[in-house]
Amino acid sequence: MREPPLKLGTAKADITPAAPVPLAGFAHRAGPFEHIAHRLYARIHCFEQQDKTGRKASALLVSADLIWWGSDLVSRLTPVLRERYGFQTMLLHATHTHCGPQTSSLFTDALGKPDPGYLEALEQRLLAGIEEALHNSEAVTVERGSGQCRIGVNRRKQSGGRIEMAPNEHGQIDPDVTVIRFRTSNGSVKALFVHYTCHPTTTGDNEISSEYCGVALERIEQSLGDGAVGAFLQGCCGDIRPALVSDGAFYRGHRMEVERFGSWLTEEVLRINSLPMEELAPGDLTSKTLELLLAFDSVPAIELLEEQADRSDIHSEWARLLLREPHRRAESIPLEITRLDVAKDLSFVAFNAEMVVDYGLFVKQASHGTMLPLAYTNGMIGYVPTAEQLAQGGYESRDAAPYFGLPSPFRPQIENDIRNAISLITGKEEETHEPE
Repeated sequence: MREPPLKLGTAKADITPAAPVPLAGFAHRAGPFEHIAHRLYARIHCFEQQDKTGRKASALLVSADLIWWGSDLVSRLTPVLRERYGFQTMLLHATHTHCGPQTSSLFTDALGKPDPGYLEALEQRLLAGIEEALHNSEAVTVERGSGQCRIGVNRRKQSGGRIEMAPNEHGQIDPDVTVIRFRTSNGSVKALFVHYTCHPTTTGDNEISSEYCGVALERIEQSLGDGAVGAFLQGCCGDIRPALVSDGAFYRGHRMEVERFGSWLTEEVLRINSLPMEELAPGDLTSKTLELLLAFDSVPAIELLEEQADRSDIHSEWARLLLREPHRRAESIPLEITRLDVAKDLSFVAFNAEMVVDYGLFVKQASHGTMLPLAYTNGMIGYVPTAEQLAQGGYESRDAAPYFGLPSPFRPQIENDIRNAISLITGKEEETHEPE
């Protein structure tokens, strides 16, 4: 018996703020944004399939030009989406641009303050886009192609006995570009997914921008025509940054550099799209979710927080946040991992965190290349480093924790726990132990 066909509906919703609001991601910016360089979009994809018994399976994948979907926002949205549309699985994914609004009130103000009016408008535009996508659903085939792009470089470099945020040409990266193409019965492209792994932090200017990934998608969609809707799927890019380097140090670019990197990615995607792609056999539209508790190294004492609260830096803001919200002084925080299968030998493995590249590479390794890792999905808990990075120190492993309101860095054991969980969710649990 043949597998039931996969159906897909698409929409593209403009989520650019209607009025100036603060941007998220860089503490040096002050006040609301000053310009709009590139508009922001939520690209919406609604999957549906009748299984062999006649029951309907459905899933939502949204790729939005946002820094992330805040965990508090996700907790409000997902019950509405499930009740109104019946989605069994939802992947609210963000490209991680640092030139868009904040979507969470869970972090320190240094990461950007959310604007309630914008969040309300974002929700309404998302719902309208889902309605549009559901009305143009049609059967599709799925194809995959691959290439490479060298926008990113590892940003953790050992210098003088400590880790600095500096270009490390010998550090781990993931240069792969994976293109997933969805075609209708007449051969036209319904949607095109682009998976790549690099922080969209080309510029720190105080202006709205979908960054290099949004620029690339706009050009790709224009090239494809016929209403094709793309999606940029951000990998585990926690320690990967655009390679804007001068005299061995990083520098921030502007619109020109954003456009240049966008052109690089566009050219590679269109090259892949012009070549024969591998057609993937239909499979069941299924998913599973695993929750893993990541243990913190310590829980700060009240006395320490009271002492820190009198300082005039990020540590004072962190201390006041933990004093104001005692529940943050927890021993662990849940990492949510969701696997969504869309075809045979094609799945997405999503994390509600800023995962470093080692974990994304491990997803690909554990699944023998059949699964693509997605960070910044269904919430945000903060950076998740490796055991080695925790021992080394540096921004991703230690210095970033106060910005996200975490009580401390994580314990080194989390790497083993996460690898075990990935092995479990990718179906390779026989190779390791179940997570604690």
